[in-house]
Amino acid sequence: MKKYILKSLLVLFVANISFAQTTATDFITNDCNGITHNLFDSLDAGNVIVICWVMPCSPCATYAGYASDAVQSFATSHPGRVKYYLADDYANNTCSYLSGWASNYNIATDAFFSTTDLDMLDYGTVGMPKVVVLGKNTHTIYYNENDNKTTQIGVENAITLALTSSTGIDEQAENNLNLTAYPNPTTGTINVEYNSQTPVQFDVINMLGENVLSQNTDNTKNTTIDVSKLTKGLYFLQMTTDSKTTSLKFTLNK
Repeated sequence: MKKYILKSLLVLFVANISFAQTTATDFITNDCNGITHNLFDSLDAGNVIVICWVMPCSPCATYAGYASDAVQSFATSHPGRVKYYLADDYANNTCSYLSGWASNYNIATDAFFSTTDLDMLDYGTVGMPKVVVLGKNTHTIYYNENDNKTTQIGVENAITLALTSSTGIDEQAENNLNLTAYPNPTTGTINVEYNSQTPVQFDVINMLGENVLSQNTDNTKNTTIDVSKLTKGLYFLQMTTDSKTTSLKFTLNK
C-alpha cells in the first residue's frame, strides 16, 4: 500500500512539473511516410507547429478537427508556415489506422506520427485529444489544452501570437519600440514603458492563446495595466501600434 501511495505521489509530482513547462521538448523522428522531422529546426526556421494527440476515437475527432481547421485558416495568409501534426496518443495504433481515421473525419494534416518520440506527457496530463501550439526560436508553448476544452478560436489566437514578429526572443522588444514591463513577476499591476509615435493597444494573452484583457492608450511612452483580476500564471503582453507588434512574457503571482 505504501509503495502504491509513493508511486501515485511521484506521478502527480511529474505531472505538475510538466504543467509548469513553458517551452517545447525537441524531437527528431520519422513520420508515417518515413520523412524525418526535427522540431526545433522547424521552429527555428519560423514555422508554427500544432501537435494533436488522439486516441483515436469519435469524440476526439471533433476537437482534433477544430485544431486542424485553425491551422487551415492560415494557409493563405502564411502558406507553409503553420503545420499540423497528428499523433497517436500512446503509439499503439498503426499509421494506416490513424490515417484512415483522419480521412474518415476529414481532418487535414501535414504529417502523421505513431511513435513515442512525440510524448504528450511532455506537456502535462494526457488528453483525448491533447493539442499544443509551439512557435519561434524560443520554442515557446502558446497553447496547451485537453479534451473538450480545445476550441478553434483558442488555437487560432495562439497561432497568431506565435507568428507575431519580434527580434527572435519573446522577452525582447523590437529595437525601436523598447518595450519593457516591471515588476516581473507582479502581484497586481505592471508598469509598461515603450517608445511609440502613435497610440498603442495592449493585449494580455494567456497560455491558451485567449485574449483576457485589452487596454488602449494615447500615451506614447508609458502606461500602467491592472492585471489583479486575472488568475495566477504566465501571460504574454502584446503591444500593437499602427505598423508594428511585439510582445513579452510576464508572470502574475498572488
